[in-house]
Amino acid sequence: MDLQKKLANLGIEQVRKLDNETIRMLAYNVTNAITKAFPIIYDEYNNILVKLLNCNMYLAKVTKPISKVNYIYENNSIYFDENINLNKLNEQIIHECVHYLQDFRNIKKKLNKIGLCNFEEFTLYGLGLNEAAVQYISAKCVGNIPLNIEKYGVYLRTISPDYYPFLTNLVEQIVYLIGEDVLVKGTLNGTQEFEDYLLNTFEANTKKIINRFDEMVEINNNLNLSKDLEKIQILKQGLANLYIETQSMIFTTYFEKICPRITSIKEIDEYAEKAIGYRDVMGVLKEERFAPDSFYDIKLSEITQKLDKKMYEISKNVSKNTVSVITMGSKIARLINKIFSYFTN
Repeated sequence: MDLQKKLANLGIEQVRKLDNETIRMLAYNVTNAITKAFPIIYDEYNNILVKLLNCNMYLAKVTKPISKVNYIYENNSIYFDENINLNKLNEQIIHECVHYLQDFRNIKKKLNKIGLCNFEEFTLYGLGLNEAAVQYISAKCVGNIPLNIEKYGVYLRTISPDYYPFLTNLVEQIVYLIGEDVLVKGTLNGTQEFEDYLLNTFEANTKKIINRFDEMVEINNNLNLSKDLEKIQILKQGLANLYIETQSMIFTTYFEKICPRITSIKEIDEYAEKAIGYRDVMGVLKEERFAPDSFYDIKLSEITQKLDKKMYEISKNVSKNTVSVITMGSKIARLINKIFSYFTN
């Protein structure tokens, strides 16, 4: 699509190019915010700064109900609504600047990838995961703290209650399981490391999980555009259900794949604690909030049994005399006690 037609369709009317002083201010503020929030990329400070200093940034009249800040990949530029306060960073400014930083074109200036999103011949793959990861980064850069919210019949905790809360929470769950550094580096640098990590962790379900993120973005977009009240309710319920399904797949797959790989009592202790703590990062349907037989409780019981069995196998290989001692003294025993305590409270 012609650039001017796209801008018109989005409701963006270019006013003027930002002056160099404002661009410098934004470049320094965004670079400082990103590297402060994520020290793992501090070594890339100069590269990030230089790239932002060379970004084409414009003031615009935004006449349609879209974001007040928009990165347009066709001309690799960022458009700011003329009424936005550029002296104060917000999630939208960070979000679109990160999209600009993600733009890695080949020698022919063809765009094959933006962060975790791959441009295939006829489709986009990973758009939802990339949006979620960028929003996670943006929320952390402005210092958001996790908040408990209720959204479409789901109770969840997220650092992004206003923008993509379901998607961002799912990324927070993935970060809880595999760590933040690999996500941030993969999102900002477009490296294969994060995607490889996902494949190694979730194996055959990786593509299914990524596709669910894409589906959720599509539903979210349709929800924002729809004016039919009945359709809106259907979309809201569909988004909530897809979130719960994706969460269940992430949680179940992770521990199913991890258990066979465990080789030490120390690892069993670590994964037992991780299973216990997962309740704090996952969402729950309103009707399951206080139910003693929720999905999480059932799965936690299954995980406990698998870890207990794995512990016995490892202990048996080490020494027959240590089985009972390790069993009673390990965190598995404490995990069982915690589960029992939860059910009886």
